[in-house]
Amino acid sequence: MVGRLVNALGSSALAAEAFSDLATLRHMLRFEAALAGAAAEAGLIPKRAAPIIVKACDPALYDAPALADAARRTATLTVPVVKALTDEVAKRDTDAAGYVHWGATSQDVIDTAMVLQLGEALPPLLKELDTIVSSFAGLARKHRKTPMLGRTLLQPATPLALGQKIAGWASDIARAARRLEASFKETHVLQFGGASGSLSALGDAAEPVMVALAKRLRLELPAAPWFTQRVRVAALAQDAALVVGALAKASRDIALMMQVETGEAAEPSGPGRGGSSTMPHKRNPVGAALVLSAAARAPMLAATIVAGLPQEHERALGGWQAEWPTLAALIETLASAVQAMDEVAQGLALDPDAMQANMDATEGAVLAERATFLLAATMGKQKAGKLVEEALVRMADGGGSFVEALGRLEKELSDEAALLGYSPKFVDRLLAELRRR
Repeated sequence: MVGRLVNALGSSALAAEAFSDLATLRHMLRFEAALAGAAAEAGLIPKRAAPIIVKACDPALYDAPALADAARRTATLTVPVVKALTDEVAKRDTDAAGYVHWGATSQDVIDTAMVLQLGEALPPLLKELDTIVSSFAGLARKHRKTPMLGRTLLQPATPLALGQKIAGWASDIARAARRLEASFKETHVLQFGGASGSLSALGDAAEPVMVALAKRLRLELPAAPWFTQRVRVAALAQDAALVVGALAKASRDIALMMQVETGEAAEPSGPGRGGSSTMPHKRNPVGAALVLSAAARAPMLAATIVAGLPQEHERALGGWQAEWPTLAALIETLASAVQAMDEVAQGLALDPDAMQANMDATEGAVLAERATFLLAATMGKQKAGKLVEEALVRMADGGGSFVEALGRLEKELSDEAALLGYSPKFVDRLLAELRRR
């Protein structure tokens, strides 16, 4: 397992805990305890055996490194865990030990534990995503009419409202978060099928046991086991990667706006935040760095899970076994990005004066498109385009600003409301869409 130091930039403390050894054992043993209770309730095992088994389902009783070593001999963690649990129950009652893991199979335990871990890790992340969206929405509302340079292909383009850029970030993050929430709900289901999915070992008690088991674990009961039907898991993986990508779009913009040559934005400051080991003057975009780092990893992790979809018959060889560690790494990656962006969004500083200065530095060249269309209304687009091109050449040769070189339209091109066009209304539309969601 990757150590906490190596993975310091790849996870959050909460997500790391959700997939820790202790949490993994807790959720696996939670399944076994719930199964014992459900089987006893259905009359499949003696009622006196269930509380004995439940008492032995304490993760602190087990040696995680030894279980990990043993798991490699059977290609599943369940086998050594069930053996260790059986031994622990036998210390208390030898008869009760015979009823451990009654009617279940290895994948029932692993998949259900994975689902329970998702249930621990994802809801706090979804809540943090709501906070990020709200923070950006507030900034977009504040800067509904703040002009800034648009940039296309990394070059100055026509101006737009700063609020439109920020509302765009919020909109896509919210859209990706909704998808992730929906796919999370689809995965929050019990896995319980026994040896090959028929639960034949339980006979007529199959339905009452699985209903009671789902209820005890507070999971939905699916129509049937999903041993090799993994679209739920693959969809969640893809949606987790989409969230990271949406966060990374905002991070990329913020990092570029933070460049000293641009100076339009700054991440929140604090003791040691953004510092350099050798250059005291630096204020690095550390939040953006963490998100962009996550964005480099998340697509490949999601692709691994999608690649494992063609699984053999009723229980898979290789594809299924690749999922759990990959999904854990993906959710930790997602958590790192969410935590980093939450801090950035709540403390992002913006500098409208710098944005105005950057527009002024173009000497009006970014108004060329608008000038073309204003002139075209009376002389046609071809002639207007020629005049504008000639003005740009004169400007480049030292003929003053674009408006001075053009020699006309000074009043029209200085109209700030017209400069922003429909941009403030796009802010309104994006914010209204966010409110409806």
